[in-house]
Amino acid sequence: MPSDELSELPVPNMDKAPQCYDNEIDELDANCQQLARDFLRETPAIREQSLAQLRDWIAKHPNIKRCRTDARFLLRFLRTKKYSFINASQMLERYLACRVVHPHWFQRLDIEDREMCELVDAGFLYPLLEKDARGRTVIFGDAGTLDPKQFTIGHGSRMHMLVGETLYDDASVQCAGFVLIYDLSGITMGMLGLVTLNDIRDLATYLNNAVPMRIQELHFVNTPSLALKIANYTLAVINEKLRNRIMCHRNWEDLHKKIDKRLIPQEYGGVHPKADHIAAFKQRCHVYRKPMLALDDMEFEVTRDLEYCKKSTIGEIETGTVGSFRKLQLD
Repeated sequence: MPSDELSELPVPNMDKAPQCYDNEIDELDANCQQLARDFLRETPAIREQSLAQLRDWIAKHPNIKRCRTDARFLLRFLRTKKYSFINASQMLERYLACRVVHPHWFQRLDIEDREMCELVDAGFLYPLLEKDARGRTVIFGDAGTLDPKQFTIGHGSRMHMLVGETLYDDASVQCAGFVLIYDLSGITMGMLGLVTLNDIRDLATYLNNAVPMRIQELHFVNTPSLALKIANYTLAVINEKLRNRIMCHRNWEDLHKKIDKRLIPQEYGGVHPKADHIAAFKQRCHVYRKPMLALDDMEFEVTRDLEYCKKSTIGEIETGTVGSFRKLQLD
C-alpha cells in the first residue's frame, strides 16, 4: 500500500455530464509506465481518447442517473480491460448494477461503522505495507476472524469492498494489480455454513464481470479439506484466467516459496507486526471515508432485460462445469 503521507480526500462530483471533467491523474513511476505501455496498451493519446469516449457513453446512458466521471475512477475500468471500450463500459455498467442489486454487500463502506471497524481491528482483511518486487499490492486476510455468530457473508463482502475502494483509484494498483493471501486455518463449519451456492454464484459473477481490479495471484494457506469442496464449486463459475491464478498451500513455508515472506505480517514470518499493517489501513480508510460514502449517491436503474440480471440456477453450478477443470489440490 502506498506509504506517502495522506490528507483527507474531497468528495467526487456525481454529475454524469458535468460542465468540466476532472482530468487529474497520478503520475506513473517507471515500472508502472512500462506496465501500462507493454501490457495495458496505454499511451497518452489512447488514454485521452478512451476517457472522452467513456464519458460520452455515460452521459447518454439512459439507466445511469448519477455517476463519477473523474479520470481516476474511469481508469479503473479502462486499465482493467486494457482499453477495450466495449469491455470497460460493460464492466462499469455491471459495477453500478451490483451496487444496486446487492447493497448489503457493496454500500455503507464506513470505517466508523462498528461492525466494519471490529473486522478491521481483528485483521479480517487489510493491504500490507509494502508492495512485492513486481510493484503489486498485497492484500492479507484471516478468514478465522469472521465470527459466524456475529457476522454474515455480507459483512465479509463489504470488507472486501472497503479494502478495494481505498485502492482502486491508485494508479500503481490499476497498472500492477493485486496479490491476495488468505489464512484459512481458523475456518470452522459454522463459517462455511454462512456461504450458500447462491452467494458463490453471485460473488463469482461480480468477480468475473464487475470488479475493477487486476488479480494477479490468489493464495490460500492452511486450507482445510472441508473448504476444498466449496472452493471447487467456486472454481466452476469463475473465469479461466482467474482460476489458473489460484494456489493452495499446506503451510506458511509452502507460501514462502511463492511470496517474499518479509512482506507478510511478522506473526507469519514477516517483518512488520500485524498491528502496523492494520493501523496504516485504518488511516487510509479515514482518508477515503467521504469519497467511499459518496459512492452510495451514484444512481443506476436496473431493468429486467439487462444481461447482468439474468442469473444462472444452482443446478447449472452443480451439474455444469464442475469437474471439467483442474480442481484445487493442496500443494
